[in-house]
Amino acid sequence: MPNATMTSDRPGGEPLETVLRPSHDAWIEETRRFLTPALDSEADFWTRWSAVRYISDDFREQFRLERALVAALRPLLREEVANRLMHEGERVVLLRLELDRIGRRRGTSAEFAAGADRLLEQMGVWCAEIELAARGITREALPAEGAAYLAHLEAVLRTRR
Repeated sequence: MPNATMTSDRPGGEPLETVLRPSHDAWIEETRRFLTPALDSEADFWTRWSAVRYISDDFREQFRLERALVAALRPLLREEVANRLMHEGERVVLLRLELDRIGRRRGTSAEFAAGADRLLEQMGVWCAEIELAARGITREALPAEGAAYLAHLEAVLRTRR
């Protein structure tokens, strides 16, 4: 197992960090846009329901792609970095599931707001950790499967603009 982040042998490739950052920023902004109306203590059930639908559908799909990319990056990362990314991703899963559960019940405005804040915070941490881990890796160094996930994330970003 390598003990440092591996990079491409081809000089001058753009680091994945610079490719991933705009996608992560857009995903976080989109998530914030869907969750923010539900953070109001006066938010009704239907406002929270809209947020729950987002985290159950669009958010989950983006997360699935991010997680698959992290799995494809795993052989290129130090073991402790790869393990940390997997652990941080698990925390996002648990927070998403908790928020989904809370948001489906009536009278949970304050609890939902706290859960949404935790999810947004953990999501930001995880994305930043992925970018940091990908700093020394270029697109050319990705295995084919990772390149396909990256291309899909870039396509999703184009639809958000």
